[in-house]
Amino acid sequence: MQYFIILLSFLLFTGCEKKSSEKDISEKEKKILNIAVSSDYPPYIYTKDAKLAGFEIEIINAVAQSLKKTISFHDIAFEGIIPTVAKGQVDGAISSIARTPEREKEVDFSIPYHRSMTVVIVPFATSIRSVDDLDDKVVGVEKGTTYENDIKKKFKDVKLLARAKFHELLDALQEGKCQAIVTGYSEAYELQNINPNLKILPIEGTTITFSIALPKGSAWLVPINDTLQAMIKNGDIRKLETQFFKKVIKE
Repeated sequence: MQYFIILLSFLLFTGCEKKSSEKDISEKEKKILNIAVSSDYPPYIYTKDAKLAGFEIEIINAVAQSLKKTISFHDIAFEGIIPTVAKGQVDGAISSIARTPEREKEVDFSIPYHRSMTVVIVPFATSIRSVDDLDDKVVGVEKGTTYENDIKKKFKDVKLLARAKFHELLDALQEGKCQAIVTGYSEAYELQNINPNLKILPIEGTTITFSIALPKGSAWLVPINDTLQAMIKNGDIRKLETQFFKKVIKE
């Protein structure tokens, strides 16, 4: 009988301990925002001293602080960003994500926090003088980006070289595997600042805005929008643009 009482007490104790542990884990999880990013895209997101840094990292950290949350980052290839958010595997994503009708079918978007446009990067020592010279050329694009769609729509005879990471496109350009790279406005000028031998050719009519992507029906949409709106109104985002970019497209 005494053995039975001791055993019962042990089971009750371990059961309470388990419930307490599960509660602690649950409370901890509630304080975390799981955010998908693609870190191969300076100055928006990149790795510095083994940590994520950049314009968008500063934005999402400010959002998390406002919501009294901590962030768990999930660094993946850009082409996997929208599917990951759509499946609800993360709470959201920030990674120079343009809002498009196709993407709106899969995820929700915050208000925009930055404007950009599509440009082409070519070496100075090239026969390409304008975007009209791209026909029959091999042009590098990052998989899953709107830049890929822009180049397909505007240039029927362009041959695309698609890569998962942006640095792979730079390698391809240097090795002569492509004659140009399609990317965004601000990041192109940052790249030119590091590599003065590059030339930038804007593609007119391709202005886009970037937003945070969220699973459909996310409860975080309204508070994130409120925070971004406050950061726009008080000038915080403009300060970050000045800090991270040589050139930005102004409204």
